[in-house]
Amino acid sequence: MLTVAAAVFAPTAANAAVLTLRSQAARLGIIVGSGAINPDYLDDPKFGQVLAQQFNSLSPENELKWESVEPQRGVFDFTKLDRLVDFAKQNRMTVKGHGLISGCCNPAWLEQIQTPEELRAALTVHFKTIMGRYAGKVDRWDVATEVLSTFGGTGLNANYFYRVLGPDYLAEVFRIAHAANPKAKLFLNESLVEFYPAKRQELYDLVTDLVRRGVPITGVGLETHITFSAPEPGVITGIVNSYKSLGLQVAITEMDVHLSPLPDNAEFTAQAKIYGDVVNEALTAGIRDINFWGFTDKHAYTWVPGAKPLMFDEQYRPKPAFFATWGALVSH
Repeated sequence: MLTVAAAVFAPTAANAAVLTLRSQAARLGIIVGSGAINPDYLDDPKFGQVLAQQFNSLSPENELKWESVEPQRGVFDFTKLDRLVDFAKQNRMTVKGHGLISGCCNPAWLEQIQTPEELRAALTVHFKTIMGRYAGKVDRWDVATEVLSTFGGTGLNANYFYRVLGPDYLAEVFRIAHAANPKAKLFLNESLVEFYPAKRQELYDLVTDLVRRGVPITGVGLETHITFSAPEPGVITGIVNSYKSLGLQVAITEMDVHLSPLPDNAEFTAQAKIYGDVVNEALTAGIRDINFWGFTDKHAYTWVPGAKPLMFDEQYRPKPAFFATWGALVSH
């Protein structure tokens, strides 16, 4: 199905307008979203047009990070987030809150807090203010992102929250988030678990312990930043099944595919296969929430020199990766 779709439909903007990911997502009753949406990108009408046409969900890039939304204590700036939420409402899209805390992007005033009691108070105000403002508008949240070391095996990162609250800080922040909005879906977002078995087990053990203790967590987010080759077939299925046994959901949260350039854009064929294979396995495994880390190479970030990791090129023309993704959706 994927090969046929790519062969029959030449990669043109006209075809992409007809063959939308969003229409297939609606047919399947799933979320297909784009993250890394800086609201300034909406100044380009074409960006907004393709975003709304192709996706039924969006999430911010860094606009929800603590230093952006509460740069001074008690002083919140919702200008950019409001613009995203308003755009989503106008275009009947859902919004994911990415991400409430992370190891980076904390304002200086926050990291000057060095007592657990004061930090819990700051977290409570921060979460209640943000999640209260967007209750009914943001349906799911990446509560914490990249809490483990890059390749795993060394336990939780000793980030600011760990240093002040201790090794059980995740249980605390999930409980604070749940109290701020009891109806919201709450995810733990992590990188590279699809590629490193030890890290995969480490995350599973961590989440299992949270579930055992009644911590209010909805699921796990797999970032799925892919460099050079896809996860081994069956890995995503195994991850989904392991968390399903805990009563949890699994989402793909930040997918992109970074390949080195080849003559005549030959890397795009390999890239398309990876997109198609991963999305197909995710759907077959039962994942109902698939998000990409942007959609146009015009606004892509890559650590592979010259890579073009997203489904549309700089002129918003669909690449083979788009048609492979569309084909994977069609086949389900």
